Amino acid sequence: MIGPRMLSKSIHRFVRYVHTIPPPPAVPPPLTLQSVSPLIRPHKPCSSTNYSIIKSDDFSFWPGFFTPQECKTLLEMALWKLDRVDTTLKRRRGDKSVKDIPTVLTSQDDVQGLQLLFDKKYGFEEGHYDSVIHQYRETLLSSLPPSSPPSLNSILSRLYALLPNLPVNDTDPDSGVLPPKGSLTHLLHLAPEGEILAHVDNLEASGSVICGVSLGASRTLRLEKKEKDGEDKGSQGWDVRLDNGSVYLQRDTVRYHYEHSILPYSSEGSVWDGKKLQSGHRISIMIRDAPSRPAHL
Repeated sequence: MIGPRMLSKSIHRFVRYVHTIPPPPAVPPPLTLQSVSPLIRPHKPCSSTNYSIIKSDDFSFWPGFFTPQECKTLLEMALWKLDRVDTTLKRRRGDKSVKDIPTVLTSQDDVQGLQLLFDKKYGFEEGHYDSVIHQYRETLLSSLPPSSPPSLNSILSRLYALLPNLPVNDTDPDSGVLPPKGSLTHLLHLAPEGEILAHVDNLEASGSVICGVSLGASRTLRLEKKEKDGEDKGSQGWDVRLDNGSVYLQRDTVRYHYEHSILPYSSEGSVWDGKKLQSGHRISIMIRDAPSRPAHL
């Protein structure tokens, strides 16, 4: 039986331990399409009339939302899931081993080391059923790896908490409900030669909000106003540089009235500050609030 003095010491030690746990990082204010940033630029001139219909929260962008170490954790989770459904996998001969990747990534200089995680010959699909995506692998995330690191739940919970329509309790890392109910989490692996053509996501396959995480090589997201009668396609738009660890959220006007695409490295849009983006593998984690009638991939 524990005496009062022993109980008091145990409580004291526990309180001291709790105080040593760092609080979760606060979510920084996001950039918007109206922000002045080297990561966001107009694709074509925007008239003041069209510009004004886009609210500041129609597109929110968090560069560096996740640290390189957190990106490594997310990439390992995504590759675990994607590899399980890829029946054509073959490990590349002569390539560097995953063991060469530092155990702890602490700076953006280590981001290139993440490419070492892509150490197999993957069975990329030539084209999606709707001809929008080329050179890709995809799957839905319905469960987490059985041997996930303790940090994975808290990392994902910070991400799901960005979506405005999900129940708060379901984004709690201690709830055990990940991915949360009412959401669809899609993993998309784009090959270095891959691209995603301009499109608006099927409204029957996803809800009103789209949240995207970029992991691996940088890519350019292009937003273009949908073509209307008497109006040139792409008469208004932006390019957004999606670096490793960045997160974006689109809804309302940008969700329904703008097509989005991921440009190939050969595109002029893949040149930033006079330099072409370095090609590489990219995995995106796409989260949508579930539609009333979910569609199959």
